[in-house]
Amino acid sequence: MKLKTILFALMSFPLLWSCDKQEIPMFESDDAGIYFQKLTTSTQGSTAEYYGDSTYFSFAGVHASYTSYVQSVPVLTLGKVADVDRPFRLVVDREESTAIEGVDFTIDPDDLVIKAGTSRTEVAVRFLRTERLLALEDTLKLVLRLEENEHFKCYLETYRSNNLYTGGGEQVSGVRYVFAFDEIYNAPAFWQNSAKNYFGEWTPKKYQVVNQVCDLTETDWKYAGYSGHKILPTRLPFFARMVRTYLQEQADDGNPVTELNGDYMQLAPDYVVDYSNYQ
Repeated sequence: MKLKTILFALMSFPLLWSCDKQEIPMFESDDAGIYFQKLTTSTQGSTAEYYGDSTYFSFAGVHASYTSYVQSVPVLTLGKVADVDRPFRLVVDREESTAIEGVDFTIDPDDLVIKAGTSRTEVAVRFLRTERLLALEDTLKLVLRLEENEHFKCYLETYRSNNLYTGGGEQVSGVRYVFAFDEIYNAPAFWQNSAKNYFGEWTPKKYQVVNQVCDLTETDWKYAGYSGHKILPTRLPFFARMVRTYLQEQADDGNPVTELNGDYMQLAPDYVVDYSNYQ
């Protein structure tokens, strides 16, 4: 009987322990918080999420007809949802940034508000595709920072880069977000081996123009010369005539196309553009 009593007591102990109430920390404040949270990875069928505090992209992978490209970063809030619009303060860190506002990117001030009845928004940054960026052959950096104002505090300066209960992971910033962007090209092997006889010497600017006029992409050049793909040796004369026609029309209309160094853009000897009116 004594043994049964002891066993019952031992079996009951975990149950009693599990019934102990433990306080879980909650965000409790009359002040609202604000922070960046960019989802980078999620897994289908799982609640696991991973977050980052930076984005890199290149115009090299964007169709040549695009003159700008928009990237967004989510801004979330802590605390109660309000029934009024609440502007928040976002600034460009000019010491860390190499990109120039109005030259390399723009941000719509109307985006900098948490609308009534909501707890998040997206800040859209429009990056501008310019000859300055192409000529730099370097990566520009834009650093954005959230700052406190009368509506929001910056409680989450850093937080874990995932929502896993097991913990671990690096810390990401909740108040600093970095965009890095560029337009850096390498001459495709097919241009050097074949297309050079039609388009002339490869330059980044000429590469842009050829792609725009002929509706070509980086992927087209990657598979150039392979059967079933867009760029084939037999099509090069046609593409060269298209580009020559475009360049000649621009020159005749008083808008000659120039290289980054100011020289008039020219093709191979069999497809020469006439710039005699400018020489």
